[in-house]
Amino acid sequence: MGLDVYVGSLTRYHLGDWLTIVQQMGAHNGMTVRIMRDTPQEPPAPGVVLDAVSAWRASLAEGLECPVDWAERPDLPYWTDKPDWDGFGAVVLAAAYEVEPDLRPWTANEIGWSQQEPDDPRQWAAAPAVVAAATHPEPYVTLLSGVEWWLPLPGGWVIEAPRPLGAPVRMAAVEQLVAELELLAGRLGLTGQAHWQEVGRAGPPEAGAPVEDVARFGLSVLLPLAYQAHEARQPLLLDY
Repeated sequence: MGLDVYVGSLTRYHLGDWLTIVQQMGAHNGMTVRIMRDTPQEPPAPGVVLDAVSAWRASLAEGLECPVDWAERPDLPYWTDKPDWDGFGAVVLAAAYEVEPDLRPWTANEIGWSQQEPDDPRQWAAAPAVVAAATHPEPYVTLLSGVEWWLPLPGGWVIEAPRPLGAPVRMAAVEQLVAELELLAGRLGLTGQAHWQEVGRAGPPEAGAPVEDVARFGLSVLLPLAYQAHEARQPLLLDY
C-alpha cells in the first residue's frame, strides 16, 4: 500500500470524505480509482465521528494542558499529495544521516570513501542510521521518532495516544514538522520555494537514485503540505 499525506479536519478524514491525489487525477480523466486498504471498513455515521472527535479533543487538551481549538467540521477544505514510502522514507533517512553521519552508506575515512550497501527508503525504519538516531533525534525529533500525526498546537512535545477512532499513533506539532523540514531542505541544498517546486514538477527519481535525490523529491511534496497545515491550522496525517 502506498503512502499519502492528508491535511484537513479529523472529522472529514474519519468520515472518508476525501480523495487521494491519485483518485483526484483518475476522476479528472473519467476513471474511478479505488483504494484497497488492509482493513477496509465502512465509514461510521457522521454523529459517531463528531462525538468521537469532540471527546478526543477534550481529552487531548487535558493531557497537553493547552487549548485544542482548531476548526473541526466535515465540510472544511482539505489538501493531499503523495510522497509515497520512497519519498517519505528518504526524508527520514536523510535526517538520520545528518544526526549519524558515520552511518551513511557512503562514508569518508582517512583513505578516501568506503562503500556500503545503500539503504532502501521503503525500509527506512531498519536502517542503522535511523535506529541509532532515534535514541537522540535532535534536531529532527518528530521525523526520527515515528510520528505520523502532526497537530496545529504549540510545539515541543511528542506523545503516543489513541486516535479518535482507531489504534494509538505517535503525534507532535505541525510547527515542529515545518521547522525540521525547512532545516533538512537547507542541508540538502533546496534553496527556496521555486527550487523545491521545480524538483516536485520533475517527479520522483528513478529507482536506485541516491537517497538525497529521493529525499529532495519527498521534501518537495511534504513542505507545501506542512506549510498549508500550519497556515490553515489543520492536522497533517500520514495515510496508508
